[in-house]
Amino acid sequence: MTQITDLGLCQLPLAALQLPEGDLIAWVAVGAAILAPLFTIILLFFDRRSISRKLTMLDEAVRRTASAQQRSMEDAEPWEATRERVVLGNMLDSFPEVTQKFVKVANIEDLGRTLLSAFGRVLGSKKGLVFVRQGETLRLIAREGVSETECANAMKVRIGEGRAGYAAEKCLILSYGDFAQLDRADRLRIDQSERLEGNFDYYIPMIYRGRAIGCVVVGGIGRVINKARAAGMAVANLGSLVLTSILRERQVRTLSEQDPLTQLSNRRHCYELLAERMEAVQTSPFAVFLFDIDNFKSINDEYGHAVGDEVLRQLADVTRDMVRPEEDEFAARVGGEEFLCVVGCEDVAALAARLEDFRLSVSKIVVDTGPDAGPPAVRISGGVAFCPAEEDDADALVRIADDRLYAAKKSGRDRVFLESGPPKSRRPHQHQQK
Repeated sequence: MTQITDLGLCQLPLAALQLPEGDLIAWVAVGAAILAPLFTIILLFFDRRSISRKLTMLDEAVRRTASAQQRSMEDAEPWEATRERVVLGNMLDSFPEVTQKFVKVANIEDLGRTLLSAFGRVLGSKKGLVFVRQGETLRLIAREGVSETECANAMKVRIGEGRAGYAAEKCLILSYGDFAQLDRADRLRIDQSERLEGNFDYYIPMIYRGRAIGCVVVGGIGRVINKARAAGMAVANLGSLVLTSILRERQVRTLSEQDPLTQLSNRRHCYELLAERMEAVQTSPFAVFLFDIDNFKSINDEYGHAVGDEVLRQLADVTRDMVRPEEDEFAARVGGEEFLCVVGCEDVAALAARLEDFRLSVSKIVVDTGPDAGPPAVRISGGVAFCPAEEDDADALVRIADDRLYAAKKSGRDRVFLESGPPKSRRPHQHQQK
């Protein structure tokens, strides 16, 4: 047998092992099969220790935040700012790969998906739901690992009803077991109104200024950790910061795009929407319907501007019911008593019938003017122009509709013209100045 004088691995002759080359490869494969799970367990152990350490940091941040709340009870703004800075700062430090995704969130639906991904990373949850608040209800915006039998599409849950609604009402992070500790009346109310099938581990409200603006429901948690509630609160608070920012931006955008009296699009936003609509005109032709209220000045003079405003509001409601947003139709108030709608026109005869029904619906508007006077008669005159059949320029299209509106008035009012009327003197076009 060959003597081994150097035990260095690089100098160990193959013959010294008394193994053929094929057997050695087999043994190496067996060793790898044995050691791979061991290394995986070791990595999971250190990953769990890392997460536990991060969660401990978050728990300490939560306690510091609670102390800050006690010191700032007399002034909500400093407390709110302190809480946001502490939670956001510690989340950024502890889970940068999670929080970086929140920075890129562009809308509420993106936020829902990002929240579920974050809970999966931090708590190892396998399923979840995200609700945002709309008035006194929670609206489902995202789900993961939950079937339609467990949770219906576009589900809405009233605040205070079911487990998610109860957690939002009380602004409390509740585990499934916590509900068993509630008094009998609350348990009965929750059970009777519960709409979610199956059990979830945590019901975590997103809170802003003492009010729930959403709720995250997570289940199938795969990590056994001591700081789950603290972690859940931290992630939900981060979500509430982003949601608040989105809602603020939406509110500012709405104020800049919406007519304050009628809640329809204002003139500027109308022309923006019209420009967008014209980009798709080759695949989807449309019509511009321009109309105004007949003798509106007389209504204001006889009944007062409060009645006139109510006429505008009710007319806006009827107009809103007429347009079909799902078909890219919209309505706007473009002047004092002047409105513009973009409507589909695949069939001109059908459009004519539709606008005639609308005119008749307007004539049924009744405004309360008190016991001393009867309600004003609300009538409209309108004109229609077609794109691209007649024009493919927004201003020119509106001018054609305006000419037909004027022709309708000259012909006796209370009618809609889809074609040019009798010869007429043209009135000055003032749409760009209104």
